[in-house]
Amino acid sequence: MFTATPPGFQNAPITKICIIFNISVSIITSIFGIKHYLFLQLVPHLWSWGQWWRLFIWQFVYLNESEVLFSSLLLYNLRVIERMLGSRKFASLIVLSIGFSFVIAPFTLILLKLIPSYSANYLPSGPTPAIFTLLALYHDMIPSVYKFKLLSSSPSRSAQDQPPSILSTTHSITLSDKIFVYILASHLSLSQFPASTICAFSGWFVGVLWSREVLPLRNFRISQKLWDAALSKGSASLAALSTTPNHASGIAELAAAAAAAEVGAQQQQQTRQDATPTTETTAATGVGGGTGAGGAGRTQGGRGFGSQLLDTFRSDF
Repeated sequence: MFTATPPGFQNAPITKICIIFNISVSIITSIFGIKHYLFLQLVPHLWSWGQWWRLFIWQFVYLNESEVLFSSLLLYNLRVIERMLGSRKFASLIVLSIGFSFVIAPFTLILLKLIPSYSANYLPSGPTPAIFTLLALYHDMIPSVYKFKLLSSSPSRSAQDQPPSILSTTHSITLSDKIFVYILASHLSLSQFPASTICAFSGWFVGVLWSREVLPLRNFRISQKLWDAALSKGSASLAALSTTPNHASGIAELAAAAAAAEVGAQQQQQTRQDATPTTETTAATGVGGGTGAGGAGRTQGGRGFGSQLLDTFRSDF
C-alpha cells in the first residue's frame, strides 16, 4: 500500500525516537491536563497576557488523537528520508525546520490577520511544520515504485441524439503509490483548517527551499561532539535495558534451578540405594524388605522442596 521500503526502523533511529516522543508526550499531557498550555493564540496569549514562551513549545505536542495517529503513520513512511540523508543530517534538518517555522508560521498568521474578512488568531500545536518539511523532500527525492490508473466511463450519444449507444467515453487518472502518503498528509493539513494549513505551508516552504539549496543555514549540522555524546548515552541506556532481567525471565530461571536441584537429589538418592549391600540373610528374615518398602513409601509419599517450588511457578508459563 505504502512506498516499498525495508520494514522497521533499521538505519532510522531518529524517526523511531520522534514517533515514541510524539505518542508518549501526547499521552502525558492528557494525563496531567496541561493541553491548554501548548497551543498558540495571538490574542490573548501573546498580545494581552505576554505568554511568549508558547512560541517555543507549540511545535512539539499534538493535542488531538487523530493527529497523533496520522502524524505517526507519516513519520514512519518518511523514515526513508533519514536513510538517504543519514541520522545526523536528518536530525539537523528537523532542527532547522523547527527554527524557521518558529518565525514563518506566526508571521504568516500576522499577515493574514491584516485581511479584514479573515480573523486569523490561532496556531494548533504539533510538529506539523517539521513533518511537511520532510514531506517536501519526500516529494522531490523519492521516486514512485508503481503507478496505477483510476478509470471512469460515461456513455456517448450518437450524432442523431439517439439513446446512449454501446460506445462510451473513458476518463482515467494516473496515480502512484505515493498517493497514500499524500492522503495522510492532506488529513493532517486540513484537520484544523485553516490554522493547520498555515503550519503545513510553513513546513513545506522550508523543505522546498532546502531541496533547492537556497535556504539560509542549509549546511547547518549538529555538533559532532554533541552528537557523539548523545549516541554514547543512548547506546548505554539501550544496553542497560537489554541486560536487565524481567519478571518472566527471573521466574523461568528460578524454576529451572529448582528442577535441576530436584533431579540432582533424586539421582543422589538412587545412587545411595544402589550402593547399599543386601544379603540373603536379611532377605530371608524380611527385615531388609520391610525397610526397603518403608523407604520406598517415604520416597513416594514425600515431595522435595524443588518440586514444590517448581509447582508454585508452573502456572506462570
